[in-house]
Amino acid sequence: MRSTVFAFLLLSARGGAAALAAWAVCKLLRRAHAPSRLLCWLWLAVGLQFVLSWGIPLSLPRPQNTQLAAAADTVQELGELPLVAPPPAVSAPAAALPWYARLTPWHALAAVWAVGVAVLVVRGIVGYIKLKRHVALACKTSDGCYGGACVTAPFTLGILRPRVYLPDDLQGTARQAVLLHEQTHIRRRDPLTKPLFYAVACLHWFNPLAWLAFYTFERDMEAACDEAAVRGRPLPERNAYCESLLHFAVQGRSIPGSLAFGQGSVKERIVHLLHYRRLGAGALAVCAAVVGLSVTACMVRPQVEDAPATAAPPAT
Repeated sequence: MRSTVFAFLLLSARGGAAALAAWAVCKLLRRAHAPSRLLCWLWLAVGLQFVLSWGIPLSLPRPQNTQLAAAADTVQELGELPLVAPPPAVSAPAAALPWYARLTPWHALAAVWAVGVAVLVVRGIVGYIKLKRHVALACKTSDGCYGGACVTAPFTLGILRPRVYLPDDLQGTARQAVLLHEQTHIRRRDPLTKPLFYAVACLHWFNPLAWLAFYTFERDMEAACDEAAVRGRPLPERNAYCESLLHFAVQGRSIPGSLAFGQGSVKERIVHLLHYRRLGAGALAVCAAVVGLSVTACMVRPQVEDAPATAAPPAT
């Protein structure tokens, strides 16, 4: 159990380091007006870093310092340990100890982690079921959405078969833009990606950098759909879209299985839309190259070269 706990903590630390690096890269790319869709790909790579114990091997020279070399070997050995311990070998029958006598502090840490994961997962499932029951009486409209008195804010609900819910009083160009926003979520498989990323954050609930990665991914995901909704539209339609954001800002639902239109920092989303502009082919290629290099760096697993074998002394 001790080796399993250490291996999981090392996996969480690697994911946290990748989240910090991705946060710095995304901050620079936002100043360069990079498309938010590219940033989402980078955060998906960070999410994989939290759950995958393997990656692209990268050999590093062995440190000359003996203590640094020993520490590197220890970290590498922990990274190679399996998260699930193999079953113990069958040995000769002996006096069996009671189960409570075999418990260690590492078992207590694992139990605390399991309780935290269970609480977060149950909370998300209960919120999803409540929202599903709340809109059970919604009726299908002429534009393929679902509305009615029970729908008070735009959102997309469903994982495998998502549906778009829009309030009846949302009409005109604002309705078309909001509908395009929600349809972009469905086309890009966001109703499935967001719950999976939430599950990763639940597994690493003790690591604040895992939640930083989840909430930043959620923000960039909404910004990417905002960009798709206002791309190529005149200023009056952009203003109507921003007014819709302000109107539904306080009605957003923070449920992993749903994508609420007004969730997230609405002020930041509106400022982003006001300064949003499409990049040229050259600038877009540079941003894509930076994201590609960052994704590759996230998937790299450094390995220290083995110590050179010492030559045997000559025979006398």
